Amino acid sequence: MSRLHDAARTEARTIGVSVILSAGLRRLLPKSADGPQRHTLAAGATLGDLLAAIGIDAATDLTAAVDGELAERDTPLRDGAEVMLLVPMEGGSGSRSRRRGDHKKCSERLLS
Repeated sequence: MSRLHDAARTEARTIGVSVILSAGLRRLLPKSADGPQRHTLAAGATLGDLLAAIGIDAATDLTAAVDGELAERDTPLRDGAEVMLLVPMEGGSGSRSRRRGDHKKCSERLLS
């Protein structure tokens, strides 16, 4: 009986999330595969913890969504969450700040 109780407690300490990386991020992370990736994290993990586990530098400019909602690095993750990560596209005209704003608008359209 005690072993069953211990096993249940161990499983509750982790969560599983599904991560979809934009093509730009897949190029930055050569070991990443196409399609959704499954990651296991400690319960109570945040988006920032997930990014670190994947190998995405804290300085990387990206837009993230958790379960279809725009998210920040301190957003807590839940078991079964779907995370989408996008980086700004290069090219086009306009200043960097304008492109970043356009990227946010495009991301919001993709997530709605």
